[in-house]
Amino acid sequence: MSQTNTSKNSLMALIIGAVCVVVMILGGMLVTNNSASNKTKECESIGKKYDEDSRQCREKTISERFNEKCSSGLDVSGKHYTCSDIRRNNLEKAYLDEAIVRHGDYIYEAGSLMEIAAGKNNGDYCLSASDSWLHIGETRCVVFSYEYMACSNGYCFLDEKRNYTSGFVAFFGKYNMYSWNNFRATYYDKSPVLVCGTIYSYQGHPELKITNVSSQVVIQPTVSYSGGVAVYRYSCN
Repeated sequence: MSQTNTSKNSLMALIIGAVCVVVMILGGMLVTNNSASNKTKECESIGKKYDEDSRQCREKTISERFNEKCSSGLDVSGKHYTCSDIRRNNLEKAYLDEAIVRHGDYIYEAGSLMEIAAGKNNGDYCLSASDSWLHIGETRCVVFSYEYMACSNGYCFLDEKRNYTSGFVAFFGKYNMYSWNNFRATYYDKSPVLVCGTIYSYQGHPELKITNVSSQVVIQPTVSYSGGVAVYRYSCN
């Protein structure tokens, strides 16, 4: 009988011991969680983030700062861009630095070559063929080289891409064969040509109609360089 009581007492002692251990662990976790919660609030109060590994406040990453802006309601009213637009163009830092500029429905980083191409600094900066897709309806100069040229239905076409629907196209009246011969020279040596006029959309790609070859075309345009990138300027007015 006494052995039975001893066994019961031992078992009870083990259970009590286990319960105490669990209580201590839970109590420690609660203290740790409260401490972490307090530290998180402390970090947030100074605009930083609590790092669980180092248990220290650290600077927030650009992505974290931008996500907070978006979750709290990014002010984009009337600005033609959203959080998704900014992320897609990798402009989170530019937005946080208040360095985003807008041209039509497109956004750029202030001071970038894209901003120059958009004409924010000066309207006579010429666009590349790829930039022309962003400027439908504008009268601009475009500098490009072309993979294909042909005449059809009274017009001659200069196609940036052999599949014309995937690139920029400039065209002019077939009657001006002098210009055609000049264009053939630039076609063979793949040198750029500058064209000027209103860009419009045709079958989903940008086109430009040249109505006055003498004033709207420069066969060998003057080039300057900015950061190693070719920059062309020409006034279409």
